[in-house]
Amino acid sequence: MYKTILTPLDGTRESETILPQVEALAELCQAKIVLLQVIEPPPPHVAAMATEALKEGIAHRTAEVQQYIHNVEERLRQKGLSAHGIVRQGGVVETILAVARESRADLIAMASHGYRGLARLLHGSVAAELLHRASLPLLILRAGEQKT
Repeated sequence: MYKTILTPLDGTRESETILPQVEALAELCQAKIVLLQVIEPPPPHVAAMATEALKEGIAHRTAEVQQYIHNVEERLRQKGLSAHGIVRQGGVVETILAVARESRADLIAMASHGYRGLARLLHGSVAAELLHRASLPLLILRAGEQKT
């Protein structure tokens, strides 16, 4: 059924709530899991300053994210699953869609933070935008509402 499952993570426990479903699907379908974390670039007015401290901060954050994705990848591999981690910089939705194309994903599986009201306005909704823009199936779990 599915050969490649793209799973965007953001480093939070909430984003990882999708992993049990992804693991079960991957095992059932013998699918590869592609883990993705997107690092959003600083706003243009901040990037224009490009101080050494900013560059060091970005490098440090990138190293932290790479280690995080590597750790999740290793946890999945220890369970006998095929997993590959990717860290990219860019706009979140655009990068998810680009990696989905590049990896030939046939499912995007992710957790939504479930922001509502003002929080949604301030943080946006990656899941909602993907619903409108993705041409492949989506599995979206609202973090905090899963059954165990």
